[in-house]
Amino acid sequence: MASMKSVFSGQDFGDVTLGNIVHKFGKNDKTKGLFWRLVKAYKRNVFEELWYIFSSTRPQVAAYLSEIPCVKWTRAYSPSKRYDYMTSNSAEFMNALSVDARKMPIIPLLEFFRRLSQEWCYKRRIEGGKRSTVLTEWAEKVVSKNEERTTGWSISGVSDAFYEVHDFKHGGIVDLRQETCTCKYWEGTGLPCGHVIMVLKHLNKTNFGHLPIDAYKMETYRSTYEEPVYPLPEPCDWEIPAEMMVVKPPIMDTCQAGRPRNRNRIPSQGEEPIIRGVVDVIVQHIMQRLARKTSTTSGSNTKGKGKGTEGTQETLETHGTQETRWTSGTQREDYCSTFDLND
Repeated sequence: MASMKSVFSGQDFGDVTLGNIVHKFGKNDKTKGLFWRLVKAYKRNVFEELWYIFSSTRPQVAAYLSEIPCVKWTRAYSPSKRYDYMTSNSAEFMNALSVDARKMPIIPLLEFFRRLSQEWCYKRRIEGGKRSTVLTEWAEKVVSKNEERTTGWSISGVSDAFYEVHDFKHGGIVDLRQETCTCKYWEGTGLPCGHVIMVLKHLNKTNFGHLPIDAYKMETYRSTYEEPVYPLPEPCDWEIPAEMMVVKPPIMDTCQAGRPRNRNRIPSQGEEPIIRGVVDVIVQHIMQRLARKTSTTSGSNTKGKGKGTEGTQETLETHGTQETRWTSGTQREDYCSTFDLND
């Protein structure tokens, strides 16, 4: 967060998430619903009404939120236009995507992200060249959805740039010169609300591409990915200056606590990796089902010995999982024919 504030100076970044509230005060569906209504309210009078209800319902959570400026977590008091996208989602996505790549050395790790950036930029550059609309695909869908809501609305003219739109709720007063609407949706998101679209339809204008801010336009989208990401030669072909300082890896005095999250553990010295083919996986799946079936019917098997039950059962533990094998007898073959491999 500190690095983002140093790069994007003058911008406000939210310091409140629903996860923080759940961690501090526990999970509550009513609190979740009221919190999101507070965050998404565009008009300040609506926010104040919801805040009164929220304060009387969850006073402890309200006291916690009161310590954080409203400009950091509400739309009603936001000093700038919001894009309706959470920047933390991109970071979480990259962390999940590089969960295996982060185990590589620094040079292969950088090459992984470079290839990823090259693929993404090329793909989006091609997609941007195919679209002929003014707005991006996402913005076009939002504007079309707002236009569908204007069915049955009426409009009253005040001047050549001032109009009053009557919907089925509170309505809206649109000022085309100032680019404002009393519903505050246009100012908060940078996209035209239904009231603004209704005014343009009243003026016989069907093109709404000039109303949204530049962040939603295809021209901005294309300029974002216009610079190509070039591949790098092999490390043996790199030209490294002689005066470049060599940075050695840090000395790790203690190992990281806890078990690794993934099951692809590093083999011990001298341990041969176990490579399983498709047939081995199918047989293991059948044997696991066989072990569960025999455990549930063990009571009936102790009364007598039926046909094809000879043989001994051996349970092996490999890499934290139990695997059941039949070392002799014909029961494995009999059971294999009774199970569906696609189950």
